[in-house]
Amino acid sequence: MNIIPENDHAAPRRVQQYTSIQVLRGLAALMVVVYHLPAALGMLDLRIPILNSGVNLFFVISGFVMVLSTENRRRDHRAFLMQRFTRVVPFYWVMTFLMVAALWLFAGRAVSLEQTTNSLLFIPYLDTVTGYVQPVLGVGWTLNLEILFYILFAATMGFGRLTQMAAVGVVFAIAVAARIIFKPAADTVLFFYTTPILFEFLAGMALGHLVRGLTRLPVFLGASAIVFAIMSVLVMVLGFNLPRTLAQGIPALILVAACISLESYFRLFAPRVLAILGDASYSLYLTHPIVLLATAPVVASANLSPWLAGVVIVTACIAVCLASYSFIEKPLLAISRMSRSAHQVKAQ
Repeated sequence: MNIIPENDHAAPRRVQQYTSIQVLRGLAALMVVVYHLPAALGMLDLRIPILNSGVNLFFVISGFVMVLSTENRRRDHRAFLMQRFTRVVPFYWVMTFLMVAALWLFAGRAVSLEQTTNSLLFIPYLDTVTGYVQPVLGVGWTLNLEILFYILFAATMGFGRLTQMAAVGVVFAIAVAARIIFKPAADTVLFFYTTPILFEFLAGMALGHLVRGLTRLPVFLGASAIVFAIMSVLVMVLGFNLPRTLAQGIPALILVAACISLESYFRLFAPRVLAILGDASYSLYLTHPIVLLATAPVVASANLSPWLAGVVIVTACIAVCLASYSFIEKPLLAISRMSRSAHQVKAQ
C-alpha cells in the first residue's frame, strides 16, 4: 500500500499508507461539507459548530504527512516544493476557475481579474462581499496557510528533526506574538497570517516523529483517547468560549494520535467506503462549495424538509467529488508527475 492517500495536499508516494489517516481525511472533508450546508440552505440556526473541526484535523494531518513524506529521502527543498506545487496547485486552479463561473451563473456575482489573480497566486485579500480574508474559492483560505507551511518546512529541511521543529515553532510564535502586540483588525491579512491555528501544523510534525511510539501504545489507551477527544471538543466548543486552537486543535491532535495508535485495527475493520472517501477528500473539499452553490437553490425550491434536503445535497457533493477525483484530479496528477519526471531527467 502507498503512504498517505494520493489526495493529500502533499501526498507522498512509496511510503507506507496509514489507513487511519485516510479515514480521518475523508471524515474531516465530510464534516466541512455538512458544516457549510446550513448556510447554503439559508438555515444558519442549524449550523453545528463542532463540524468545522474538520479543518483542524487537516492541519494536524498535514504536519504529520510532511514529516513522513520527507523521511529517509534526499533533503532537496526545491524538489519538495515542486512536488507540493504539482500536487496541490493544478487542481486548485481548475476549481477556482469553476467557482468564478459558478458565482456568475448561480449568484449573479462577477469576480474581478484582481481577485482571481490573487486567488490563483495564493495572495490573501479581503473579500468585501463575505467580509473574510479568503480567495474566490472560500475554502482555499486553508491552502494559503498550507503554502506558508510548505515554504517554511522546505526552508528548514536541512536542519535536524528537533532543530527544524524548533525553527518552525519560533516562526509561528513570532507570528502569534505579532497578533497580540499589534492587535490587527479581523479583516486584515496580518490577522490572517498570525492565527494560532498554525501551531497545529507543528503538532502534526511532532506526531510524525513520534509515530513509531504511537503504534506501540496499548489498544485501550488509543480507544480511550478517541472518546476523550470527541467528548472534549463537544464540551469546549459547546460549553466554553475558548480559542479555536484550544477548543478544537488539541482534541484534533489527540484524535489523530489515537487513530494512528490503532492503525492495525483500522486496516482490518475500516469500511472501504471511508477509504475511498479519503482518496477523494481533496476533491470533496474543493468541489463542495461549487456544488452547494449550484444545488442548494434547486433543492430549496422543491420544498423538501431540511434533513432530506441536506441528504440530497451531501449525496450530490460526494457524487461530484468522486467524478472529479477520477476524471480531473487524477489525470492532472498524472500529467504533473510526468512533467516533473521529465524536468528531473532534463536537469540531469
